Amino acid sequence: MKRLKLLFAVCVYAISLFAQDEVATEPSSTSEDDVLDEDVSSLDMDSAGVKSYTSLSLPVDSLKDSVLVNLYRNGWDSTRVNPYRFPIDSIKDTFVVDCRGFYPPNINVVTSECGERWGRFHAGTDMRLAIGDSVHAAFDGKVRIARVGSKKKGYGYFVLLQHANGLETLYGHLSKVLVTTNQDVKSGDVIGLGGNTGRSTGPHLHFEFRFLGNPINARNLLEITPDTMYMKSDTYTIKKKESFKEFYTYLHSPAQYYKIRQGDNLGKIARKYHTTVAKLCKLNRIKSTTILRVGRKIRVR
Repeated sequence: MKRLKLLFAVCVYAISLFAQDEVATEPSSTSEDDVLDEDVSSLDMDSAGVKSYTSLSLPVDSLKDSVLVNLYRNGWDSTRVNPYRFPIDSIKDTFVVDCRGFYPPNINVVTSECGERWGRFHAGTDMRLAIGDSVHAAFDGKVRIARVGSKKKGYGYFVLLQHANGLETLYGHLSKVLVTTNQDVKSGDVIGLGGNTGRSTGPHLHFEFRFLGNPINARNLLEITPDTMYMKSDTYTIKKKESFKEFYTYLHSPAQYYKIRQGDNLGKIARKYHTTVAKLCKLNRIKSTTILRVGRKIRVR
């Protein structure tokens, strides 16, 4: 009888998987739960968060903006990348970030930009490196998350730092984490070693800038070449229409997505949705030779 019940449960689950719609429209929302970042796994249930900040001296305490300080204080959490839940539309266009003291986390060829990819939002800039290469803190700050996560999902091993200038930076796919939560770090300190952990197809550093949890394209602040990386200016003013352009567009996009199945190719998908391979490649920032992985989503509209 127990075997029959188990078999029935497995059948019901399998049927529910096949019954899912193959095309989905992304909801318009500013909640991080609705954003399927290429590198984000579920961080809420894997470990206990640091909810009390009474004994912590946060970097942002030095900011003159008391509202921002309180948001960062109340949002201090060692498990979630974005615990602040602060909508982009509520961000003022007047906050100035002090960019002095920046140190390149890694200098190498950029392999993937910030923006929509595979029907998800890729919140960082990917840079090539070798396993074991040093990864440096971009600014002085404090470690909010030092995580040895899944070797096959999400960011893998990663570090998230909170900085006194109001930004947070994230360093993903590390092979080793060299800092601990609540630890103070200086700009240029080695916080981890390059790796290939998490949802990664090869050794690289996934690097993010975030403001109140919302990702900013690193290209907005940085000049990046295969040989150099430096701040464009000593200051950077947060402007929601410019700073979060890619993320905002993604959140409010009426785009449609198709989940890749066994035997699919770009030509077949293009014919199905009366479009072209070239348009699919442009929408998804991929090449016509890119391997389509079963289960991933591809934007078709």
